[in-house]
Amino acid sequence: MLRRASCSAVNAVIAIGTSCKLCSRRCAVTVTSSRPPVSVCAPATVAADTAAATAIHWALRKFICTPARKKTRRQSSYIYDVLAIHVAHVQQTAVDGRSLTMHRLFVVLENGMQMHYRRAGDGPPVLLLHPSPQSSAFSVPMAQRLAKNFTAICVDTPGYGLSDRLPGEPSKPELQDYVAPLRMFLDALGIERAALYGNATGAEIAQLFAHSHPERVAFCMLDTAGHKEDADLDAMLAGYFPDVTPRRDGGHLLTHWDMVRSLALFSPWHHDLAANRLRVDLPSPEALHRAMLDYLRAGKDYAAAYRPAFYTAKHRLISRVRVPATLMRWAGKPDLSEVDALIERGLPSNFTVLHAGPSVEERQAVNERYLIEHWLPSGVRTPPPPPQTVHDAPRLQSTMIEWAGGAVHALEHRGGAGPLLLGLHGASSSARTLSRQFTPLVAARPLLLPDLPGFGASETSAGLNHSPAAHAAIVAELLTQRGIESVDVVGEEFGAAVALELAVLRPGLVRNLWSWHVREIDTAYRDAWLREADVSIAPRWDGAHLVTAWGIVRDRQLFSPWFERRARNAIARDGALDPVKLDAAVFDLLQAGDAWRDASRQLLDYFFERSLETRVAALGIAHRALGDGPLGPALLQGHL
Repeated sequence: MLRRASCSAVNAVIAIGTSCKLCSRRCAVTVTSSRPPVSVCAPATVAADTAAATAIHWALRKFICTPARKKTRRQSSYIYDVLAIHVAHVQQTAVDGRSLTMHRLFVVLENGMQMHYRRAGDGPPVLLLHPSPQSSAFSVPMAQRLAKNFTAICVDTPGYGLSDRLPGEPSKPELQDYVAPLRMFLDALGIERAALYGNATGAEIAQLFAHSHPERVAFCMLDTAGHKEDADLDAMLAGYFPDVTPRRDGGHLLTHWDMVRSLALFSPWHHDLAANRLRVDLPSPEALHRAMLDYLRAGKDYAAAYRPAFYTAKHRLISRVRVPATLMRWAGKPDLSEVDALIERGLPSNFTVLHAGPSVEERQAVNERYLIEHWLPSGVRTPPPPPQTVHDAPRLQSTMIEWAGGAVHALEHRGGAGPLLLGLHGASSSARTLSRQFTPLVAARPLLLPDLPGFGASETSAGLNHSPAAHAAIVAELLTQRGIESVDVVGEEFGAAVALELAVLRPGLVRNLWSWHVREIDTAYRDAWLREADVSIAPRWDGAHLVTAWGIVRDRQLFSPWFERRARNAIARDGALDPVKLDAAVFDLLQAGDAWRDASRQLLDYFFERSLETRVAALGIAHRALGDGPLGPALLQGHL
């Protein structure tokens, strides 16, 4: 499979299936030009992807148009790094000759809230609402199916996923409280009418919204809805929502894990009688871990929409819906009694009961077929996405920045004076955690704090090389997309190494560097780290990785370095074991998984080979070390 490029600087042909110089698999892309061929790691799907091809041509042009006398050794290898990053693992799905991309986006509502959503396809809008306490990721499989004919939009309910919490953060919200943000969400996207497709909690929000705003709903599709009497619910839910307030011993992590795992074993999950046992395959440790991250992200208030959804699944409420509606009766549902109870009580004539066989494929196909027959003929078009952030917002706002390898989440402030201040987090941190140090600068100058790929809320690609140079190539592309030619950088630990490589790859881009939490790496430290700290936190079937991760973040507060647990390494500070702070730190670590381990190894070698001071001197950029304390005082003193 070949794709020929048209570029004034280079004529390139991309050949798929050659042997990859990076991973030795036959998944490579070979780029041929007047220069020697370049072979980089990528899946064959990249051949059909215009964005990836454009990125390749940009990288080649950047390299070839640089005079030979000005090329450094690092710049000479730049082409390999950039191509490997840009081409690798493009998240595209070819459907009927078209490329469908699942975009991740944010939008600002009229009340200042931000909501995160995923969008794919083109056609009449279908809004997919997820169960609690999960996120829009749950809806992706159905959305990918619908995207062939519709604009599929999966939104994170307020307080779940990456969406802001409800205004005022009510302690005991009602499900009706989620209706107004949904109306504002449609307003912000410029959508007048949409089909709603809800699962579980999402179905209950959908029926409430359809009742309150029938003019905005073309169809209301209830997947996993039913009826149960309050007395039965009270008995069933006793013990259903355990307290997961962070605990000093980390035990709340195992409570989360037990909930997520048991949902696939029993119905309800906390009843272990033989009659409650489910006959399904247990999800993989990786799938359980992803689900658990949604629980952790929602935090101790994970039941905010979850609990009231049970009490909203009532015949008297659902039967108020007057728009065309469907109720799914899926043979694969463990307990059909609630659905049958709703049907037996009688539904209005505007309802259609859909029947599907026991497989998920059958369930999705029946719902899709209904939408194709009833909503697709409308020919309604969905407006393009609005801006993700607003200028001069009073706080850092979230945005998603796409590149050929996926989507990078970032916090930004568009406003203020001076060059952009770029914040790059450490290997066990995230943009959200680093942002707490930048509060004094919000509104003072433009800010951008990305989650590096594989960390925080950013996506990653299998086989991504977590070297400082590889991440610098990605950051360079993000800045190029935005036309940014000059930045000041605060680099925390691994982020400082990325900043140095950014200065190498793009001379003149980095004006000033402030390094934070960067230590000297000598032979003794390197050997000790490899012996004691080189541990995996990849998901395990028994949840043991949670205990390991908690132990790491706990001992970081007690010893320096954390893996040298001796009296001479002791740290004494008030509130060192604050469970809330430890929980935030372990969440960052669990989001990264073994990307933390890989990046830490790379950082170890990076500063072992050449120290921070030596690298800075060679680059000739202005540099200041900010030590190991909080950044706030340094920022306030005007260093930045």
